[in-house]
Amino acid sequence: MSIIIKNATIITQNDQREIIKGDIRIDGNSISEIGEKIESNNPEYLIDATGKIAIPGLINAHTHVGMTIFRGYGEDLPLHRWLEEKIWPIEARQTAKDAGIAARLSFCEMIKSGTTSFAEMCLHDTHGIFSAANEVGMRGIISRGIMDFNHPQWIPKIMREIESSLQYSGDTLLPSVSAHAPYTCSEELLLKTKELAKRKKLKYQIHVSETRKEIFEILNKTGKYPYEYLDSIGLMDSDSIFAHGGWLTKKEMVLAASRNLNVASCPISNMKLATGGICQISELDKAGATVTLGTDGAASNNSLNMFETMKMAALLQKHHYWKADVISNQRILDFATINGAKALGVNGGSLSKGKLADIVLLERGPNMFPEHDIVANIIYAAGPQNVSDVIINGKVVMQERKILTVNEGEVIRAADELAKEILSR
Repeated sequence: MSIIIKNATIITQNDQREIIKGDIRIDGNSISEIGEKIESNNPEYLIDATGKIAIPGLINAHTHVGMTIFRGYGEDLPLHRWLEEKIWPIEARQTAKDAGIAARLSFCEMIKSGTTSFAEMCLHDTHGIFSAANEVGMRGIISRGIMDFNHPQWIPKIMREIESSLQYSGDTLLPSVSAHAPYTCSEELLLKTKELAKRKKLKYQIHVSETRKEIFEILNKTGKYPYEYLDSIGLMDSDSIFAHGGWLTKKEMVLAASRNLNVASCPISNMKLATGGICQISELDKAGATVTLGTDGAASNNSLNMFETMKMAALLQKHHYWKADVISNQRILDFATINGAKALGVNGGSLSKGKLADIVLLERGPNMFPEHDIVANIIYAAGPQNVSDVIINGKVVMQERKILTVNEGEVIRAADELAKEILSR
């Protein structure tokens, strides 16, 4: 398919971070040309983006899309009570098919808020989520987040289940390997899952250093802080995504940088669950780690809105350090685009020749004026209401606010009915 986007203000996110007014040509699944004026040459799609802003699709580096039907369930609880009393019990009632129904709702929300790629960790067999992502047209990596609670006899069965989940893939979707967290997984399970990821050349995902309780559990058990411990057993490298990182020592941040680690900060979820610490993304970035941003699941965030996440990530750093210039607007946008693409292993994150065609068009509503600093407007003022068109892998998946790949109304009804029904199981 060939698409030409005309007359856009293009936030390229290229090496020079150029902002240009012009056109983008897409052939197949990638950008073939970008410039001030491109000849039309009868494309299959011609999109007039006059007055609109083109940005790379946002990348959500930590999600639980199967949990969206639990939005608003288990409110006002700290993380460990929220997990143990509410989330784990109700997730146990959920099937892989249910997770797929919930995921369709998640992906509709993502598209309508400008997200084109995601990194997923789910409790169940992943086929339902793979099917949903493929149907809606999303790009992502999908893993089954497992735990053994230090019961080594469970490991053979768990590993068979993980191996089974790796069979699902597609043009825009790849499997990933994950373990839930160092406090829910034995060292043997951590080692076996990482070895599998290395052998299959897949990304590895894990929750790390989310709460103070977790820090002291790992410290008392191993004599090391979580990042130090996981590095000592070989889990920390450029193919790993460590989610949260709200309680890191200076030494751990330097260690993360030395290993080219990907850290996915989820500021809104962590604040809502009152985890106390914040992921010090400005220090991690300066040290040289790859900082990315995620929403976490809608059960803990209530939203999958990456514009909101970018804004909150920036504000938290400024507030925490008492320093308004501790991190720039441009770096926050980098985390949600360029760095997210690097973490997921995607040839994207910028709008330049040869990059995958994952593009979002924003309407300049009243919240986007005046335009003293267009990047600041994207970080602090833009929202889902500005997202008009979305292209993923060279295909138009939303045009003028209408999702083209699925019936949004039917997706909402199915998820809402499931959310009510699952409570009575």
